[in-house]
Amino acid sequence: MDIDKMINDYTTWLRKEITVATFGEYVELTTPYLDRFNDYLQIYVKQDTDGVITLTDDGYTIGSLISSGMTFKSAIRQKALNRIAMNFNVSINGEEITTIATANNFPQKKHMMVQAMLAVDDLFVVSSENAKDLFLEDIETYFNANEIYYSKDFSILGKTGNVYSYDFHFQRTKEKPERFCRGINKLSKSKRDVTLFNWMDTQEKRVASSELIVIYNDENSVSEDVLTGFDNYGIKKIPFSERQNPNILKFFVAA
Repeated sequence: MDIDKMINDYTTWLRKEITVATFGEYVELTTPYLDRFNDYLQIYVKQDTDGVITLTDDGYTIGSLISSGMTFKSAIRQKALNRIAMNFNVSINGEEITTIATANNFPQKKHMMVQAMLAVDDLFVVSSENAKDLFLEDIETYFNANEIYYSKDFSILGKTGNVYSYDFHFQRTKEKPERFCRGINKLSKSKRDVTLFNWMDTQEKRVASSELIVIYNDENSVSEDVLTGFDNYGIKKIPFSERQNPNILKFFVAA
């Protein structure tokens, strides 16, 4: 595969698809990434006189969850929000997701902001088996029950300078390569595309034999086209309903 060409094609597409509008002191960036309503994610950007750049979603992401009936009073959902904020280096102030950037790191900050918005939006759909537990905690419980040893929130630097966080990481063993793992509760085309770009961008910073495993919640409908996209890049995809299948377990166990 010509990874450099893939990354260049992706960034060219991204530049073409972003639209810009001005509203007072803010610039509205409409990205090609979609939320659960298939609406484009929008980020509002303001630069102060001292050069500091503020990015905000203007409270849309969390606000739309609240308007759909979700509350964030429980400790587990507050924990989930705090984890997203930490992973993507953003702040959550009330309903507003924000981050601060400079002219030099604006591209990375914008990219992290989009990932944070997608991650928060993904909190809407929780495992129907246990509504109080979020999907990543279901995966963690599965690993613990099967004595699968992992590191959480493993970060790696990409070629573009962006830092990417993977939910779980498995060290290389005698029989298995290094493995990165991402859990996706509501798998959409936008989340697939972000996952693919992140994986391609980190190629130079990890060993060639390393693998990516995507665990997705197949209780939520997933387009076959979305799944095929992972196959095209050699990424292992695992429906969570098949987690006890011996052929699935072998991806994680050390031996």
